[in-house]
This record gives sequence, C-alpha cells and structure tokens, in this order.
Amino acid sequence: MKQRSRTEINIQTKQMQARTIPHNGKVRYDRKAESEFFVDNSALAGFTGERILYMAVRELIENALDSCEVNHILPKVSLSLKIHDPLNDMWMITCEDNGVGIPADKVPVAVCSFLTSGKYVERQQRGLFGVGLKMIAAFSTKDTDHPLKVWTRTIDEPDEFYFELRTDIGTNKPIVLSRSANKEYSINSKSGFKIEAMLRARLSPITKNKIYDYVSQTSIVNPYAVIIFTTDEGSVSFERRTSNMPDPSSEVLPHPSEMDLKTLKRAILNFTNQKTTIHGILCNSFQKMSSEKAKEILSRAEVELKVATKYDEHELIKIVNACRQTKFQSPNTDHLSPIGEHILTAGMMEEYSIVSRKDNASHSEVSNSQISVKVLKPVLTAYSSKTCIINNRATVVECGIAYGGNINSFRLYRFANKIPLLYDEGSDVAREVVSEVEINKMGITKKDVREQFFNPEVKSDRAIELLPIHIFFHICSTKIPYKTAGKESIASEGSLKKYMRSCLTDLYKRVSAQIRKEIRIKEAENRLRLYKHYIPLIVDAISESINIDAKKLTEAFTSLVETQVGEINVVPVHSPHRIKDNTVPAAELYKSKAKKSLNRMSLTDTRISKIKARKTGGMKKN
Repeated sequence: MKQRSRTEINIQTKQMQARTIPHNGKVRYDRKAESEFFVDNSALAGFTGERILYMAVRELIENALDSCEVNHILPKVSLSLKIHDPLNDMWMITCEDNGVGIPADKVPVAVCSFLTSGKYVERQQRGLFGVGLKMIAAFSTKDTDHPLKVWTRTIDEPDEFYFELRTDIGTNKPIVLSRSANKEYSINSKSGFKIEAMLRARLSPITKNKIYDYVSQTSIVNPYAVIIFTTDEGSVSFERRTSNMPDPSSEVLPHPSEMDLKTLKRAILNFTNQKTTIHGILCNSFQKMSSEKAKEILSRAEVELKVATKYDEHELIKIVNACRQTKFQSPNTDHLSPIGEHILTAGMMEEYSIVSRKDNASHSEVSNSQISVKVLKPVLTAYSSKTCIINNRATVVECGIAYGGNINSFRLYRFANKIPLLYDEGSDVAREVVSEVEINKMGITKKDVREQFFNPEVKSDRAIELLPIHIFFHICSTKIPYKTAGKESIASEGSLKKYMRSCLTDLYKRVSAQIRKEIRIKEAENRLRLYKHYIPLIVDAISESINIDAKKLTEAFTSLVETQVGEINVVPVHSPHRIKDNTVPAAELYKSKAKKSLNRMSLTDTRISKIKARKTGGMKKN
C-alpha cells in the first residue's frame, strides 16, 4: 500500500508540473497520454454519465464472446453486477469466461494500456477501438482506491495467474501491485479470463432496463452461449439452445481500391528484410491483385521496377493514384462470420428476456425472485440474407421475422457484428427501412390491419407496428458504418439500405399468407359473433308468428351459420421453422366493427317489426 501511495503521488506531481502554464504570454505545447485523453473524452468510448455501467457490462460480454469464438469454444459467460457502497454509488462488476485467456506476460498492457490491442487488424470483430477494458481499468483507478483484480489461464501455461493492477493515467502505463501463480484454480475451465472491478456510477431505472435488454438480446444472436447474469435483484440464466456455432471470422487483406499512402507504406514495412520488389508487395499485400494487374498499375504509374524500399513518397503516391483509377473484382466475403439461418432461427424461436417482478415479498425473498426470464415463442419465423459491397468492404445483411404466438406487439431488433444496438434507434438505417417498406408487400392493406389488429396502446401511425411481429436486422462487416463513436446506430452508406429493403420485402412476402389467413379468420369470428347476436331476435320474431319449437329453430340457425362461416382454425403456413401450437386466440370486436354491428342491428330490428306487423294483419283478415 505504501508503494502504491508513493507512485500515485509521483504521478500527480508530474501531471501538475506538465500543466503549469507560464505567465510570459507564450503558448506551451504539452503531450497528453492516450489514457488521459480517453478519460478526459470518455464520450468517444460511450462512458458518459449513467451509461458507465451499461458500457462496462457491454464491453466485458463482448470481450468474453470474442475470446471464445476465436478458438471455436462454446461460450459460458458469468457476469455479476452488485452495489458495494450505496452511499457513494460504488458498484462491483465481475465477469468470467471460458475463452482462450490472456498470456500472463501480456496481461498488464492488455488490460491497462490504451491503444494496445489484438483487434487492430482487418477482421470482423465485436470491438472497434480496443479501449473498452482499458476504460474500465482507468475509471476504476480514477474514482476508487480498489485495485483491478484479474485471473487468467491459458492452455499453454500450467498455472493460473492472478494480478492486482491500476492504470497510470498520466503515462498510459500499467501499475502492477501484485502478481502470483496459483496451482488452485479460480477459473472453472481449461482456459479463461476473470476480472473484478470497482466503479463509481449511478444506475437509473432506464439504464438498468438497458442492461437487462442488452443481456437478453445478446442471448438471441448468440443462442449457443450460456450466459449467467447476477444482480442484487437475483440471478437469471440463459441456457444454450443450439450447439452450432458460426465459423470464426478471419483476417483479410485490404482491397486495393481503398489503398492510400499509409497502407502502402505499411505493406512495404512488412517486407523490409526480404528486399521484395514493389510488384511482389502489391501481389502479396492486397486481395484481388494478380500479377498482370500489378504490372498494369506500375505501367500506368510510370515508375520503374525496383526494390520497394527504394521508392520515395512521390513515386509511391503515383502507384496509389493508379490503383484508385483501376477497376478490381469485388472483395472476398468468405472471411466474414454471419449468424446464419439456423442459429438466428434458434434465437428467434425462443426469445429470452429479463423481466422484473413487482411484489410485496420480504427482502430475503425479493433477493431471489425479483427478476426472472420470460420466453417468447412465435408461431413462425423466417430468415433472409444478402451479401453486398459497402465502401469497398464485403458486408452481409441478415434479416429475420418472428410472428404470432405469445408475441403480442411490434419490436425492432438491431445488431452489428453480433452486438445489440439499443440507443439512437430513430436515426438508424433499420428504422428507415421499416418505415419505408409498406405492408402491401404482404398483400394486405392498412385498413385491414387497423381494423383487425387495433391496439389503443400503440401511438404510432405505422400499420406495421400494430402487428404482433418482431423484426431482426444484423449487419456484419470488417468495418461497420457507425454514425457515432458510441457504436449505437448505423448510417445508410452506399447501397446498404437497398439490400436491407430487399431482405425485409422478401420476408414480408413469406409471412403474408399467415397474416392474410389470420385476418380472414378474425373477420369470420366477427361475422359469426354478429350472426349469433341476431339469431335470438329472428327466432323470437318467427316463433311469435308460427307455432314452432324455438330451441330447435335456434339450433338449426346456429348450425347453418357455422357451416357458412366455416371452422375457425389457423392453417399453419408452410415454413420449416414454426412451433406446433398454431392456436390464435379469438379477437375482441373492435370499436369500428361494433359501430357497424349496431347500425345493422337497428336496420334489422326495423325490418323484423314490419314483417311481424304484416303477418299479424294477414292472420286477422283470415
């Protein structure tokens, strides 16, 4: 503890000296460490205000899943978020996974040093900047005196290693307070990583619900993972619904149409000791670059062939310009790792969500029963995908629809590289697509939907939001076109919206048969209800005119009506992904239908009175 205190005092002294501004009128230029920059500008990484705990949960789960999938390990992630000091808003967050772990000699830098990561390659991955774990370490150092505790275990190392760390925010270097090798393992798997951090943050009800939604939606697009989530309100477990995992993504060479001077220099640097010519650099460092194409580029650039390190910047920029003027084949797509139809369908067929239970139980009971998992099972699901090129990068658009069953409202789910996006939905391209694709693609009209699926709780004017339907969009690419650094909404880049519209239109057509059948059934239910309302009136009018058994006449009319209207059963749509229970509950007679029924009733009552009057008059004459 004394050593740590002296270190922190030295850090603060250096920081104060660096910020001393002379009073002689001259401007002083100082360098700011990467860690200090990100802490001062935490909004760049999304760590702002009440979103600190949400971002911490998000970053730890993403790192855990990435660590498992890189080695094709079925993930098991345990996450705990509990209040440690309510008076000072201190929270303890713990996360453990069964991934590949981090080598012991790399742990301090990997956890505490900003802009040091294994994610700075051209590859599809959940992380974008590689600063999430560092932000947790820096915020723990900035706001608390608790060390960051880390356990790591790899297959190549016989021991499990334990660290106590803090971040030197002024120098962007890790401070190792403790390190030990343990024969007794805290990690309950052959390899893995465990972290425990103390954070100061406020947890509002909105942020708490966002955390619940994030964990729930992560289980939808990762149904092959076991996720155990524990809070002060209780513990919930998301079970594994499939053992199939998508193939892991792989690193890919850059596309030459996106070449710039920095990329070309880096490619030359990788072959510095091999004395390779610029022709060899182009062929081996860029995809879709054949030997003939490289010769064509060098000829167009009008540079002579020599060792790559002998070119100056003037010659290199000529090569870059020649590349940008040359047409190449479309980028490769086999390096991407989309969710896939089978896995996404498994997640949609059983949508797990965390719900809070509001009861008056005692505190001891509440701690075990305040939250639970609700499972939504639709009648049918459908899946569609398109592969496209956005900003010269291969991109896969996946779309899914879950309809009916115990889904009773509309909801839009957005994912990017298997990450749920919960904020800024209104500015996302997925929301634009849902608003622009009309429901007439289903072969129904807005009038039909509003009459048969009327819901007074829905305030939107869009007919699609009246249907009991969930729409899922997933975009995967080596570079997602996020609108902001917070990674919460996707921009409409290039032809992305076009392909998303195509996927959604295709799915609308697939579920149209089921929705049209349900509308016809609801109309039949309303007609049957209307006819049964008038049968007693008609029977009374006839029985008063002629001598006939009213009970038998009622049965005859009821049988006739049911025969004409038909049996009210939902015929299952021909879909390979649907559950067996296809029963749809009878709909209530909505206001519009009730008004029409009353108008018809008054007209029918008038006609019945006239018939009775005529028949009574005729009998008197006879």
